[in-house]
Amino acid sequence: MKTPPPAPTKPHPDPDAARRRLLGLPLAWLAAGAGAAPLASSTRPPVTQARVFPPEAAPLHFELDIDTRAPGIPVNRRVLGSNVQWVYGGDDMLAADDRFGPKMLAFARALGPTVLRYPGGAQSDAYHWERGVGPMATRGQNEHVNARASQLTRLGTREFLELCEATGAAPLITLNLATGTPEEAARWMRATNVTRFTSKLTGQPLPKVAYWELGNEPYLTQERPDLAVPPAEFARRANAFIAALRAIEPDAVIGLPLTMDRRNGIPTTHVFGFTAQVLAGITERVDFVSVHDAYMPFAGKSADPAALYWGAMAATRSVRADMDAMQRALHAWRPGVTLPLAVTEYSAMFTLGEGATAQWAAPPTAGLYAADALRLFASSPDVLLANQWSLSANWVFGAITAHGFTRPVYTAMAWMGQALQGERVAPAAMRSDSVATPSVGLSAAVPALPLVESLVTREAGRAWRVALIQKDPRRSAQGRISLAGLPIAKVRTVRLETWHAPDVFDAADSQALWQHAEQALPVAASITVQLPPSSLALLTITLSS
Repeated sequence: MKTPPPAPTKPHPDPDAARRRLLGLPLAWLAAGAGAAPLASSTRPPVTQARVFPPEAAPLHFELDIDTRAPGIPVNRRVLGSNVQWVYGGDDMLAADDRFGPKMLAFARALGPTVLRYPGGAQSDAYHWERGVGPMATRGQNEHVNARASQLTRLGTREFLELCEATGAAPLITLNLATGTPEEAARWMRATNVTRFTSKLTGQPLPKVAYWELGNEPYLTQERPDLAVPPAEFARRANAFIAALRAIEPDAVIGLPLTMDRRNGIPTTHVFGFTAQVLAGITERVDFVSVHDAYMPFAGKSADPAALYWGAMAATRSVRADMDAMQRALHAWRPGVTLPLAVTEYSAMFTLGEGATAQWAAPPTAGLYAADALRLFASSPDVLLANQWSLSANWVFGAITAHGFTRPVYTAMAWMGQALQGERVAPAAMRSDSVATPSVGLSAAVPALPLVESLVTREAGRAWRVALIQKDPRRSAQGRISLAGLPIAKVRTVRLETWHAPDVFDAADSQALWQHAEQALPVAASITVQLPPSSLALLTITLSS
């Protein structure tokens, strides 16, 4: 198994070796997706947009009709969350002096993640929080789960909560059900939510932990079988942890990680029937269910770059289908009760870690996918929150690199952060040219994928915002946007911002991967917009006072 090249700051091991194995499934099967013919493997020249998608002159067309009188659903800014690991000083959030690096912290503050999850995915399975409190000189070490080596716990609980304080994020803690105990978890809750930590930055009490998650991915066992917990035993432990937490805080918001057995016909767990077996044993109250079903499209290294790209652009259909399947399983368990879903990890993920496409979690393709995932989460009333994987460094996954750049996913999150202002997500009818996308990896085929997607929000009495995703890398888009029921006399200005990716496959650490433009548009009942290929756009309609 190949590992990625080390980052310039230090030789971090590959954090996702287990995920790249994807249960050891045949690569040809993954590349093609269930029921599709395997894609041929070949030696290819460097992947560039010009090679894969030659430009076309004729634009695509779309129309968007917005009913400004419809109530819509509440804006949910909790989908703008991220993850921070304890390892490597919080994936380089801490500088050598154990303080937050000024540039890293400035980027994090500007992004403003709304929920931060800690101590970091699989790292939670071996993390013991009491080794990460007190002066650095007396702190203990914790085990890096993937590297199987110990290191000083520099980003401990206080530092994590200080990062939440600095960014305005609500804290989410993933508990250690693999090697921890209910008593240890209860002491953690008491320390964060009862006695409280005090900020070294401001001298104020640090935020209480808002959400508690009962482990990370207990349904995946291949990478660390020594940490695996059978479903019935996991349910028993979950009940014990919940009871211990509720003895301290009866209204604690506690989530249970579950998975469906397959996505697009492909196994996604080593333990078939894991969810049904766990639910059968749960007797304590659960407030939400955690799912990691938005790592997409996740195929084999032989997959064609064009198929991978379109698989990513279509993947939110498969994510929503998996969420619907989970909701059906939950309704069968507790009829009449609807539990919200928390997507506590998501990212673009393309191949199994071999070849150039393994790094496609970094280029604009990943940013476009993240934007579409955020559109889905923000428009789904049953999504409680979502956490992008991950905030910083962490090989190709960090929205902020360790050496002074932000990646395209950062731009996508900031774009959605601008769009999700106000009170309501408004219904809108999109009619767009479409494309048939193939089955690739976990992303099912879509016969007619709209090439332009949208999310509309309303800030009462102040503005309407239209977030647009133009998925076609071959051609520009021309569209018309109308707002039924909004008198033109109430519109003061119309402004269009676009972020265009000249090469959707460019994985360089550079701020130039997106080209930003802004223009004023005429005030009209029907607004005409032009979008560059493979772009994000935000149309802001400002109202008169």
